[in-house]
Amino acid sequence: MGYHLNGVRLSDLEALQARLKAALADTYDIQHELGSGGMAHVFLAHDIKHDREVAVKVFRPELASSLGGERFLREIHIAAKLSHPHILPLYDSGTTGDFLYYVMPLVEGESLGDRIEREQQLPFDDALQITGQVADALNYAHSRGLVHRDIKPDNIMLSGGHAVVMDFGIARAVSAAGGDKLTQTGMAVGTPAYMSPEQAMGEEVDGRADIYSLGCVLYEMLVGQIPFTGPTPQAVMARHSMEAVPRPQIVRDTIPDDLEDIILCALNKVPADRFRTAGEFADALKAVSAEATFVSGGSRVTRARPRVRKQRPQLLTVGLVSAGVLGVGLLAYQFGTGAGSSRSRGDAAGLDARSVAVLYFEDLSPDGSLGYVADGLTEGLIRQLRQVRELDVISRNGVAPYRHAGLEPDSIGRALGAGSVIVGSIEPAGDDLRFSVRLVDGASGVDLERATLTLPAADLLAAQGSVVQQVARILRQGIGQEVRLREQRAATNSNEAWVLVQRGEKLRKDAEERITQDDDPGAFERFDLADSVLALAESGDPRWAE
Repeated sequence: MGYHLNGVRLSDLEALQARLKAALADTYDIQHELGSGGMAHVFLAHDIKHDREVAVKVFRPELASSLGGERFLREIHIAAKLSHPHILPLYDSGTTGDFLYYVMPLVEGESLGDRIEREQQLPFDDALQITGQVADALNYAHSRGLVHRDIKPDNIMLSGGHAVVMDFGIARAVSAAGGDKLTQTGMAVGTPAYMSPEQAMGEEVDGRADIYSLGCVLYEMLVGQIPFTGPTPQAVMARHSMEAVPRPQIVRDTIPDDLEDIILCALNKVPADRFRTAGEFADALKAVSAEATFVSGGSRVTRARPRVRKQRPQLLTVGLVSAGVLGVGLLAYQFGTGAGSSRSRGDAAGLDARSVAVLYFEDLSPDGSLGYVADGLTEGLIRQLRQVRELDVISRNGVAPYRHAGLEPDSIGRALGAGSVIVGSIEPAGDDLRFSVRLVDGASGVDLERATLTLPAADLLAAQGSVVQQVARILRQGIGQEVRLREQRAATNSNEAWVLVQRGEKLRKDAEERITQDDDPGAFERFDLADSVLALAESGDPRWAE
């Protein structure tokens, strides 16, 4: 639908801005849009009375009509009384025509969401500082009976080295003013990716819902991704309610045990099992970031750590841990009993076959619903393979930038210095899941080994273990063969002799295969050819022991 102003056709946004500019002309000079979300647009404006730049947030017309101004303004008036260094204050609010708006200071800086998008994973000190400051703000507001209900990175601004929480009381005001009418419009109050199970189920919430949301934010700052994803908001909320949280250390193994326990405590499904207050959450973070002991007045004092209720994940992450025990043991055995422990350098590309890059498995499901399984499988394999001393496995951070790069495996292998690249995919197959795994030579892009498994979707633990075993097998065969070939090449100066040995070996294997097929004449023919070729190889380099 289009609009016209003085004969000029305008977009919906331009029409909204023009109407808003006219409606608020006496108090605010609307300049341009700063951003937008599911519920509102934010505009840069000049506060005419106070001669300052401000941000004006205007609710979308369909939402404003559902809310009604009087109840909303009464609720937001309560939030406007908050005064805390880590809470963004509200300057003004009101209605004009069919507009419902409120006014905030203009913050110089970026949102936490922007920083996470840019850096993926934040340093520990920064993540702890930001979370602690937000927890202090929440503790202050909770003590005054206000629950935020929409804590997420985009509602946390970073300015001057400090975190500032935005939109405090807005979700409460929207929920209180909208009621059943809001539900009928299909608009949810809160963000599914960070929403506590009780809030997702529409239950009455208290400050512990904000603690859960802040736990999700801390998880994302450290891990680089949210705890749960899904094809729809309903699917995400269901996973928050039903599935155990994947352990942060699976992705980032440098996260201290105490910090992981704090995150999992904040993310307990049952509110009673989380921190009782945001202040307790903040205290636990301070204890992790500070030394266990400190000197005060010349005396050595031991700081007591807050009691943390541990939540250990089950379901898929149990599969990762259990299969990890199996996989590491299997890999360690296989690499210790065949290929040898010496490292061999490649020829033209100079890539080591034992330097391994596990690329993120591709989710081939039509609706993208298997993404979390693919990610968990990939990161679990990386973690497990890194425990095998004979391998040099590229970290999750190393392969993450190539996740959606659209590059061929050998291009990624050369960029990462990996002689062996694991490529995989997962897709539904009726009631089962089909896993495909390839071992690709990082220098040439040639497939060294491949395997396909069809496994019951209902048992992710068994599926994980089976995939680990297949990866162990193809690594053993592929890398073992590659290492043997490269050691052979290094043992002779005659390229002709080396090539003839490879041809002789191929003829010998072909002969053995024909024996299994009861083709004895064909097998003897291949054996004779192999003898002749190997005799030529010997004449090419008589001193080569091979």
